[in-house]
Parts: sequence; C-alpha cells; structure tokens
Amino acid sequence: PVPQINWRRTDGLPFPSKIKLRKSNGMIEIPNFQQEDAGLYECITENSRGKNIARGRLTYYAKPHWLQTIKDVEVAVEDTLYWDCRASGKPKPSYRWLKNGEQLAIEGRIQIENGALTISNLNLTDSGRYQCIAENKHGVISSSAELRVVASAPDFSKSPMKKLIQVQIGSTVDFECKPKAFPKAKCSWKKGGEQLHENER
Repeated sequence: PVPQINWRRTDGLPFPSKIKLRKSNGMIEIPNFQQEDAGLYECITENSRGKNIARGRLTYYAKPHWLQTIKDVEVAVEDTLYWDCRASGKPKPSYRWLKNGEQLAIEGRIQIENGALTISNLNLTDSGRYQCIAENKHGVISSSAELRVVASAPDFSKSPMKKLIQVQIGSTVDFECKPKAFPKAKCSWKKGGEQLHENER
C-alpha cells in the first residue's frame, strides 16, 4: 500500500515553524536556510509491509563577511601598530596581508596571527597602503587602509608655556610641558639653568 511519510532530524531537535511539508509529506521545504538548519535529516516511510529510512545531510556554507575592517591610522615612529582584521564565513576564512599590492613578509618585527597584524618598533619605511584579504572556497573579500608613520622633534609651537604666572604665596602652581613629538619626548625641568629634582614639594 501507499506508505506514510514522516520527517525528522537525527539530532532529535524539533522542526521550526518555518519548515513546510509538501505533496503528502513527500517533500520538505526549508525557507530562509540558516546555519542552525544544517544537519542530518531522515525521511521515514512505512506501510503494512515494512519500514524504510532515507538520510541526507544539509551543510551550511557562507562566503566571508567582514566583522571588523581596518582603518587609516597615524602612528609614531618606534611605536607598535596593531590592526585586527576579522571576518565570518563557513568554512572559517584564512587571511593574507599585502603592502602596496605585494605580499607582506613576516619577520621579527612583523607578525600575523588569525588576521591580526602587529608591527613593532615602527620606522618610516613601514608607511604605505596595507590590505587584509579574507577568503574561503566560496569567496574573497578585502579591506585596505593607509599606515602613516610619523617622526618629529619636540615642538612647543602649539603648546607654549606662559611667560608669566602669578600665584599667591603658599598656593600650588602647575606648569605643563606638552610638546608635539613623535616618538613621545622625555621632559626635564630647570630653574635658572639649574636642574630641578623631585622632592616633597
């Protein structure tokens, strides 16, 4: 006789309400397929003469999609650059880095780990256009940004010290030493040509 047909997931999870059965349960329809719909499915057929089961695996895949891209950055010479480049995808994407269109060579100062690029002790030659590429067998995406390594001697033109500060005896006075400098400048203080040293005051 014509068999009865039923469907189930091998893992025992119930079907979500979006799943539809067609043609007397002989066809299953899964609209808007998502990762949680992947798995092993069973079609169970049964009549008075016996029972049979057919199994099929649904596999989810997705081309890479950016979770975090890189952005233009300006970093002082001798500092460390850290760029995190992350993408989702199924299978998990692999990453490559280019500098000015050429494969970035990994060396002592330059390290790449899971899409993250670290360049320590930056120098002026590290400046350039960098590109992070994420890929799996279903697609390739890229994100690019400019690294500008800057170096300059200390410059007080934008933060000059006041020529005269008048304060009351017994009060506290603050002097600020904030030159523009790449890398960060080391500051020392003198009074009338004599080196100042820290004390209780």
